[in-house]
Amino acid sequence: MQPRHKIDGKYNSNSRHCRRWKLTIDYLAILGIKGKCLDCGDRTPLTDMIKRRFQVKVDNTNWDLDCSGGYSEDTFYENVFVFEVIEHLLNPLLFLRQLHPICKYVYLSTPYKRPNWMRNKELHFHEFNMNELEYLIDVAGFKIIDKKIINATQWRYMFTGIRPFLRVLGFDRNVILRLRRK
Repeated sequence: MQPRHKIDGKYNSNSRHCRRWKLTIDYLAILGIKGKCLDCGDRTPLTDMIKRRFQVKVDNTNWDLDCSGGYSEDTFYENVFVFEVIEHLLNPLLFLRQLHPICKYVYLSTPYKRPNWMRNKELHFHEFNMNELEYLIDVAGFKIIDKKIINATQWRYMFTGIRPFLRVLGFDRNVILRLRRK
């Protein structure tokens, strides 16, 4: 099992990813992003979009997010971005607990409201319903202060298969959460 996509030109040009990134930037623009930022996971074009749109410095993780360590206790981030990462981790609770002391806000996105039969078992260790996600966040020491549900599938793909059809109807969306330490 390889629980991650290969981040390459094909991944970066996928219309669903590009639309999700645009919707994410639109959401962040409403909230406003300032200060030092950390982007967790593999670098995608979304990182550069954030840097350009908000004129902020964005560091990237360069360690295994499933292991302890890698976080410098003397470094503090105003914003930590965890976009499409948490579902790929073996231990998302350990990961979130490690973020707790080093940041003010966490922006987290993950698939949401997928029926079990639609879950991506080849690439995701975890997919959460909202109750599970809220519990995980609470136990990690954060609280949800803002939430946005997005659907990155465009109507024009509705008739290209059963999954795109169901995505357009809302069976497979993404949730973006803004978290703050308790």
